[in-house]
Amino acid sequence: MGYAAILIGFVVLVALCMLNINVIISAYIAAFTVTLVAGLPLADSMVTTFFTRFGSIAGTLLPMFLFGAILAKLFSNSGAAAAIADKICDSLFKLAKTEKSKYALGFLSIILSAAILCYGGINAAVAIIAVYPIALRIFKRAGIPKRFIMGAICGGAFTFALSGPGSPEPTNVVAMVIGTTPYCGLVAGIAGIIVEIVIMVLMLTRMCSKATAQGETFVPGPKDGALVVEDQVKPKVLVALIPPLVLLIVFNVLSVNISFSILITAIVAAVLFYPQLGRKKIFESVNEGAVTSLAPTCAIAGVNGFAAVVQSVPEYQQLIDSMLHAAVPPVLLLVMCIAVICMMTGGSTTGTQIALPIITPALTKLGLSLPFIHRVGVFSATMLDSLPNSGAVIMAIGLADLKMKEGYPAVFASTVLATTCGTVVVAVIMTLFPMLP
Repeated sequence: MGYAAILIGFVVLVALCMLNINVIISAYIAAFTVTLVAGLPLADSMVTTFFTRFGSIAGTLLPMFLFGAILAKLFSNSGAAAAIADKICDSLFKLAKTEKSKYALGFLSIILSAAILCYGGINAAVAIIAVYPIALRIFKRAGIPKRFIMGAICGGAFTFALSGPGSPEPTNVVAMVIGTTPYCGLVAGIAGIIVEIVIMVLMLTRMCSKATAQGETFVPGPKDGALVVEDQVKPKVLVALIPPLVLLIVFNVLSVNISFSILITAIVAAVLFYPQLGRKKIFESVNEGAVTSLAPTCAIAGVNGFAAVVQSVPEYQQLIDSMLHAAVPPVLLLVMCIAVICMMTGGSTTGTQIALPIITPALTKLGLSLPFIHRVGVFSATMLDSLPNSGAVIMAIGLADLKMKEGYPAVFASTVLATTCGTVVVAVIMTLFPMLP
């Protein structure tokens, strides 16, 4: 019954999330379902296993999310996010000849903004929080319906920014354990990045054009008021860009812990934006950020608690072993193992960490090179890790105050369909041209 328990548990989790049930409750009910069907010890599974993992993940993530949310509130409440977004719009929208091209440029600017932060070493979840107020402003200027916003932001944060050559994100870094460099598969990786960006922009633009043709337009949510005020006094763009630059330098050059890097950046932002905020709004931003940080932290922790219960089912390891030893072509075996394990663990880093060291010896014997395994493997890791059971996706949809059924189709287009195309391109290029760097 273990296999049935795992399958039913995933179905329950996804179904409850799609019904907009709180993710902690959804994850707990799904874990309870797995426990009953698999015949696991009830108290051990639902108290010890679930909440031990929940607490561990929450304790790790909360400092980063807390300071990141405060920084995002300082940006939005001061008008700094609006200043950056307006500058992007003024520069890009001059190139737009039609409404459709305006949508495309709006999506492209948001995708690249999130990806640049991630390539700068900023955690993907923090990048989403930081880019959201900027994206909201761009969506308003472009008239793009809000339900597409996480499709664009996650398209920059959860895809090629994690798997591309040279990325400092954990998904790319942990793959180096097999003896490769972060830049291996450079040419194929760059081609995969370009394909993913093109697919994302085309698909999101098509979806947006169809929606606006039916009368949809940008409508801010109840929590977005401060981000879309037209007559807001804003800092100069150069001043607004200083905190992100500080964050990149402190984290990447000075190698300061990410949580402390964000805290330092938030302090710098409070000082720089004091003329627009004043003491009262600074305290309001801190309080609002503290409240905002709890939801994404608990969302990811809840899904990880569910994953811990699933991993305690005896058949789970048998399932992993059967995939690792399936009689299929080596390239398909690589893609299948990484993608499915990342889907089951709800994260590209975790799945890569589990599967690559185990599968690499067998794949090298079948003729695959280490750079091939690394680059195709990490691209595969971003294919299915963003299904509705992913804590990061649930966090992102919740941050935008959207229902899963509203916001997820655009996320699926960017983080599943586009990444699948990118993975295929990388695998084909590295197969046909093995001598390329």
